[in-house]
Amino acid sequence: MFLPKLFKVEDFNALITFVLRNPFATVISSLYDVPYASQVPVLVDVVDDEIVLSFHLARPNPQNKTLTKNDNVLIQFTGAHGYVSSSWYEQEEVSTWNYQAAQLKGECAVLDQDELMKDLKRLTDQYENGENARTFDTLSEDVLKQAKGVIGYKVKVREASLKYKLSQNRNDKDYKNIVLNLRDSDNQDDNRLADEMEKIRTI
Repeated sequence: MFLPKLFKVEDFNALITFVLRNPFATVISSLYDVPYASQVPVLVDVVDDEIVLSFHLARPNPQNKTLTKNDNVLIQFTGAHGYVSSSWYEQEEVSTWNYQAAQLKGECAVLDQDELMKDLKRLTDQYENGENARTFDTLSEDVLKQAKGVIGYKVKVREASLKYKLSQNRNDKDYKNIVLNLRDSDNQDDNRLADEMEKIRTI
């Protein structure tokens, strides 16, 4: 991604925290110059500072044909984002869009059946909670058989970048006014963006 120094986040722990908090990502690949993309929940592992991402796709998904032994699969994670009006600035300037994003690229490999089932169990148990939670161990054999309808993958990350474009180029007065307007919005995405902006600069 285009990554100006002002918006570049080089903290490894911040990267891991970001992808863990924003697990619904876009897997991007290509075959014969034709692009493919799928939105999926992604699991994140870190072993000796190496990031490994895993996910699964339905067998009929045409993107499957692009992923086997693919050295250049890109996974895009998106965090808080929202429109910033130039009317919120002290002086006339262009409007913009603030956002957080991470892109991780690496080599993709197919999970074997045992690895896939472990991933499905982990994914299910991570999000199932409460008194009536349908954890993996409670699922019937008929339901578990549906795992045959998906293909699991893991990506060993070779390159990773994290970008916070959060009006760092604005003066304190403009910055504060942007946050206040986002906070005043009825849009939850705007409120979340205000939260993230407050984390990086005291207003």
